[in-house]
Amino acid sequence: MDIPLNWSYAPCFTVKSENVEYTNGAFCMRPAGRMPASGATTNNILFPSLVQKFMKRAIGLIIGIVVSVVCFAYSMKGTSAAELRAGFQQANYLTLPIMLAMLFGFYWLKAMRWSWLLSPVTPLTTRQLFPPLLIGFAANNILPAHLGEFVRVFVVRKQHKVPFSTVFSTVVLERIFDVVAILGLFSVGLMFTNDLPDDYRRNALFLAAGCVFVVICVALYLIWTDWFLKLTETIIGWVPFMPESLTGKILDMLRAGAHGLAALRSGRAVFLIMLNSIAQWLLNGLLAYTALRAFHVPVTPTAGLIITGVIAIGVTIPSSPGYFGVIQYCFAISMAAQGLDIDPSLVLGASLYYHISMYIPVTVLGVHYLHSLGMRVSDLIKVADGSAEQETPVQTMNGDQPEESSVTPEKV
Repeated sequence: MDIPLNWSYAPCFTVKSENVEYTNGAFCMRPAGRMPASGATTNNILFPSLVQKFMKRAIGLIIGIVVSVVCFAYSMKGTSAAELRAGFQQANYLTLPIMLAMLFGFYWLKAMRWSWLLSPVTPLTTRQLFPPLLIGFAANNILPAHLGEFVRVFVVRKQHKVPFSTVFSTVVLERIFDVVAILGLFSVGLMFTNDLPDDYRRNALFLAAGCVFVVICVALYLIWTDWFLKLTETIIGWVPFMPESLTGKILDMLRAGAHGLAALRSGRAVFLIMLNSIAQWLLNGLLAYTALRAFHVPVTPTAGLIITGVIAIGVTIPSSPGYFGVIQYCFAISMAAQGLDIDPSLVLGASLYYHISMYIPVTVLGVHYLHSLGMRVSDLIKVADGSAEQETPVQTMNGDQPEESSVTPEKV
């Protein structure tokens, strides 16, 4: 499309790239030098951009479904329908209340850690952050591409008037602490597995050394943030064929995390947050162990720690919403890596029991909290598109409508 010389792409909302602005999935065009009146909206949408977004999402969803199907097919190797049915019939379902209690503890600890990270900015309690957290994880179960993190950031911003960049920086910090805790527990699980092949045991020692290195990097990042960012940018610049877009994403994520560092200037705060993170993933490992024992699979608690580490890596790959197939694959390869001669049908049954006992409660409770805030599941898609910011009012937990946020897109 030809653009008249006396026209230009002027600021519409926030995201700018030289002469072009991208906002809510569309490009906006206005006469050069002319800004919209207060409250005005932009209707000049270039529809090809919407088509490209739809195609990109559709392709990503198809790839995710294919990955899930392939992973599930691998997890079914050596299984039979009769053995799987027998496994479910003989499973000990008295373990379900225990697993639900551990699941609640896992997410409650996450909400507690989130409140600690946000405490320098806003005094939100664990009870206040628990609903947005569950809404976000429910969104991960419903929407593709791990969009739940952005959903919960959006909910906290709208409900509690906290700037987007501030909330998002705490989510980045959560990921950093999660990586350290998961790798540490994974290493412990590998080192204390009795029948682990020597190659795996050596790899566990290397992984433990890697955990120490990560902890040192995190400490440098927390104490000398500016210096660490400059060093990272220099090192990335030495890597050949590194795409500029990927470099920018890495640096932007680190800068976002730096905004939330006010919560971590205290050594006591860092220790408590790290302890909380370890407790979270220890509970998650016990969930996997309990599911295996419910199907009478003879394993030790270290197997649960190994499975947790493998799943944490596995869910980073593109897959269908809810990670179906990927989690079953992670159970299968975790058992194979430990050299355990276990009926694959029982392992598959235990993985399904573990998965469903987490998926259904989180999704149902998350959707319940979503409705209590005056939102619907369809609104989550709008949040993912970036259009819900202007269209979807979010209520407080008592049903009242909050005032409009004073945080403008330009300030975020």
